[in-house]
Amino acid sequence: MRLRSEIKNYQYEFGRYPAGDYDQVLKKLFRDDSKKIELFRVDPWGTPFAINFLSTNSFVISSAGKNKIFGDADDIIFNSVSNDFVKP
Repeated sequence: MRLRSEIKNYQYEFGRYPAGDYDQVLKKLFRDDSKKIELFRVDPWGTPFAINFLSTNSFVISSAGKNKIFGDADDIIFNSVSNDFVKP
């Protein structure tokens, strides 16, 4: 997952995760490159991803899934601690 890689690269380079809301995080990750920001702004169904930084060394990236509703069975969730996708 490219977004995960960009977050980890940022942490490696700056020693911390980027702070701010989702748009601010994308701007920091992609250095204000509008083409890349648009590419990672939404999931394949057009819903903005949610990124939650749980601590200084873990994060979760969530997609609302096909039905575009967060918090149900079709969500796609990546957890950096397990380095894998998890079920909601």
